[in-house]
Amino acid sequence: MNNIGYWKSDKAGLPCFEYTGNIPYSAKLDNGNAVKLPDDPWFLLGNYRFTMFAHISGEYELISGQCSWARINQGEKRNSGVNSSVISINGREYVLTGMNSPATDSEKCRRIFGCGFANYSYRIDGISVNRNLSVKPSTRVDNGASAFLLTVSVKNHSGKNIDFSYSEFVGANFEIIQFQTYPRERLPLKYIYKYSEFEKDNSAKITITAKSSDPLLIHNREAMSKHDAFPPVLFIKSLSENAEFSGDSNGICAIIPFTLKHGEEKVLRFIIGYSFEYQYSTKENITAELLTYENASEPVCAYAGDWLKIIPDYADERDEALRRELRWHVYNLEAMATYSEYYNETKIPQGTIYDYNWGQHASARDNFQHALPLVYYNPMLAKSVLRYMLKRTTPFGEIRLIETSNGYADNDRYFTSDQQLYFFMLLSEYLRVTSDYEFLSEKLQPYPAKKQTEMTAADFVEKCFIFLRDTIGTGSHGLVKLLNSDWNDAVYYVEKVPYNNIFFSGESHMNSAMAISIFQTLIDELRKAAETIEEHADQLNRLCESMSLYRKNILRAFLDDMGERSFPRRMYFNGRSYSDDNMFLEPQGFTLQINELSEERKRLLYEEMKKRIYSGEKLGAREQEAPEFDDGGFEKGSRENGGFWWALNGPVIIGVSQFDISEAYKLLKNMTLQHFSEEFPQYWSSYWSAADNQESSLIPEEGLPDQTIDYASIPVYCAHPHAWILYCYYRINE
Repeated sequence: MNNIGYWKSDKAGLPCFEYTGNIPYSAKLDNGNAVKLPDDPWFLLGNYRFTMFAHISGEYELISGQCSWARINQGEKRNSGVNSSVISINGREYVLTGMNSPATDSEKCRRIFGCGFANYSYRIDGISVNRNLSVKPSTRVDNGASAFLLTVSVKNHSGKNIDFSYSEFVGANFEIIQFQTYPRERLPLKYIYKYSEFEKDNSAKITITAKSSDPLLIHNREAMSKHDAFPPVLFIKSLSENAEFSGDSNGICAIIPFTLKHGEEKVLRFIIGYSFEYQYSTKENITAELLTYENASEPVCAYAGDWLKIIPDYADERDEALRRELRWHVYNLEAMATYSEYYNETKIPQGTIYDYNWGQHASARDNFQHALPLVYYNPMLAKSVLRYMLKRTTPFGEIRLIETSNGYADNDRYFTSDQQLYFFMLLSEYLRVTSDYEFLSEKLQPYPAKKQTEMTAADFVEKCFIFLRDTIGTGSHGLVKLLNSDWNDAVYYVEKVPYNNIFFSGESHMNSAMAISIFQTLIDELRKAAETIEEHADQLNRLCESMSLYRKNILRAFLDDMGERSFPRRMYFNGRSYSDDNMFLEPQGFTLQINELSEERKRLLYEEMKKRIYSGEKLGAREQEAPEFDDGGFEKGSRENGGFWWALNGPVIIGVSQFDISEAYKLLKNMTLQHFSEEFPQYWSSYWSAADNQESSLIPEEGLPDQTIDYASIPVYCAHPHAWILYCYYRINE
């Protein structure tokens, strides 16, 4: 027990977390500085077409990501929503939600969050009130009900008859997340809200339409655009009789009056969500889908049976805490997965910064990484991620880094050198695990994915390889070039150098180790595909020969550069080599996976890592032994300047598993959320999700997301820990 909460299982046997602390949340570092975390923690409920953050306070945020990342009920504060629940008891009103409500007090409200649900149980003057928010999972890569079922039960224990009235309000304020910091007068679109009621349907809705002086911004909902001129319709439908509705441009309120005798209980149900009012995403179809709810007398999802069908049980895992966590990771990846209306595919977003705070569908490398565990338990979703990314790839093999709003994909200010490598990583694992070689015959349209000449997946592989080989290329040492950055985007910021002079001279040891280790698997899989798909045999065999030659050259250059050293360098950049005697983590995990490196050298490398970058760390290796970038935004021990990253530690675990399974298990358990919360129990961001990185032992903020920026308003919810812990678990158990 601690002052945050604890894990348990719900009635269906799925993991759930009971939050036992009070809010507003606050904590201090040992140096007295306040911790920068949101004061009203949030959990994620969702499916492929619906995203909702449910806060401890009972407030929630309705978010859509299938076009732009947008909040439908935007509040006054950044990254907040507007809703309220009020119960009237003999004329006295009690507000159940918000930072001044009983939901903030663990003595007045019990709060439990699990797979697809958030549950709030109150005791008020002899009356028990239970609010349950439940979301149904998606069952195909293109479906999902974009709404939740709200079940409210009220039981009278007072000893007398009582008149009640319950009201549920949700605000209407559509705001594209990428523009949430912009002054209103600078926005090119204005939104108009129209309220209407439907007596026969027992529902009400607010239609949101866009207005702009620029006709190109609103002429076609299928057109690629950085703006969102076609927002969804917000609605509430009551499944209980006698509902009364009121509303205006600010929101909708549903009100139900009733009377209870002592001992009686009343159950009210509402469906609240948004619809795009076309195809199957209409209010009527969404409502019909959610009518399959289960009655639950305990805190559990009303669609628990549906979640049980898609979340593996990991029955062979004897460690109960690890088994529970694995199921939680699967749930979160399913809840985060987001359908793209423009590309008609589903991907898993990065979350925290890119998607939920900046409002970008980013970045390509993250989307590839998050799909790695899916190849084992949800290969259809993994394939959809591959399709989505190929549709964001140009006919000549350039993978667009970022998508904003409706299909608008570009590289922003980056020209990174590693996107094709992450594509090859996911593709090689998908083929290796599923043996779905026919995927390479599938035809897709390249970016911009509308009215383009179709290419087969095999064509995309060839074009992306040629782009890697020729456009990214190799440098004077024979290593894969760095361009403005590889995985470590911070290289683009922390070194104040003239990029026109060094852009094409930098080389990445991480890229090189990735190419060597990934191609050794991909080439084998493509050769198997050539034996399976006769019509592509010649193309695939030629591609394998070219890849083999490329890999041979990179391997020779990499090993020559490493020489007798115990670990590889980090990069050549700005006229110097990095990591001559100061270890960087980036290339090490992939180096451990190189077949041609002897087990003796791998063990020597790992021992060197333990001395240099594992020393003093609780979760895993930090990114740098002795951080050497001097930049005000990158404290030494923070983020890409010496922080802890799941995306860098995962490859290490896979590499170590090739020569020491027990040690790999130890490393895996060290970076689980279970261990994270044991080491840093004072931070709520240690328990059910996390940012993509945590500060290392080198600074007082150890165990927290970056504190040089204000995380007090940023959703601490990232797919990285969920995906990498799952993927490593599957790999080391093969």
